[in-house]
Amino acid sequence: MKTLNVGVIGLGAIGQKHCDSLAKIRQANLMALADVNATVLNKTAEKLGAKPYTDYKQMLADPDLEAVVVATPDDLHRDVSIQAAQAGKHILVEKPIATTEEDALAMMAAAEKAGVKLMVGFTLRFVPHYQQARQAVETGKLGQMVSIFARRLNLITQAERIGGRCGVLHFLGIHDFDMMRWVVGSEPVSIYSEASTSVPRVFPQENEAFTTIRFANGVVGCAHIGWNLPKSHPGGRDFKLDIVGSKGSFNLDLARQGIELYTEEGAKFPSTAPGLIEEDRAFVDCVLDDTPVPVTGQDGLVALKMVLAALESIETKMPVSL
Repeated sequence: MKTLNVGVIGLGAIGQKHCDSLAKIRQANLMALADVNATVLNKTAEKLGAKPYTDYKQMLADPDLEAVVVATPDDLHRDVSIQAAQAGKHILVEKPIATTEEDALAMMAAAEKAGVKLMVGFTLRFVPHYQQARQAVETGKLGQMVSIFARRLNLITQAERIGGRCGVLHFLGIHDFDMMRWVVGSEPVSIYSEASTSVPRVFPQENEAFTTIRFANGVVGCAHIGWNLPKSHPGGRDFKLDIVGSKGSFNLDLARQGIELYTEEGAKFPSTAPGLIEEDRAFVDCVLDDTPVPVTGQDGLVALKMVLAALESIETKMPVSL
């Protein structure tokens, strides 16, 4: 059985999840980890049997390393990914691909020049519930698509953890912007967004917004994105998707996911959506089989443009063309 030697750069919350996922994939050999926090690095490396590096560039110099997951803070994606490409390593970079169009394009150019794969981590594409939504549209079961509505609400503690490094559209909204484009199967042409201002913000960025998206095929979409749910919320999330077509409709509710747990400590709705491990598995498979990545740098760039357009619309109070 072929295996892929993989490293993870950045061991924050999402980096740790990638480590856990890769450790469960038989075709992946998680051989190296990099993070500037030596305590977290050494603890994680010891648990997983990987080699620790406080300098990711030293990790990239290992000729046995074949691919990396870039899970650093968003503004570091460009430099780390370009260094990885120049070292000949295939790359799975967490969303957003970058914080500016210029950085995203530079990353894409570096990967193309080096002849390595660049995949962007949009987990929703690997969640079976959203795959069924796309299938319902693609097969024509719903007839001609008319509209799409997505909701992604998280706990207020998520905003506190991010601490103002970015707003909710960069952190959560980009998931649904990409998913909606993927399901609709058409390019976005204009965006209008409004952010809530009724409650004083702890951080300067938007914390809840409604974004209307018009697609080239005439479909209109709306994304409700926020992180104001109370800490006591039993699911820790409120994720929904509604699609209307000329011959049918599709409704998805991931708030409960079919499981409700009630104890003396309260109610919990555990998550059953295995998106991340399937995303990592797809990356490993496409490198080993030398097939195209399922989520390209271009996909990452378009989603980033959608977020930037929504933020511009919030500031200008006007629709923004893409």
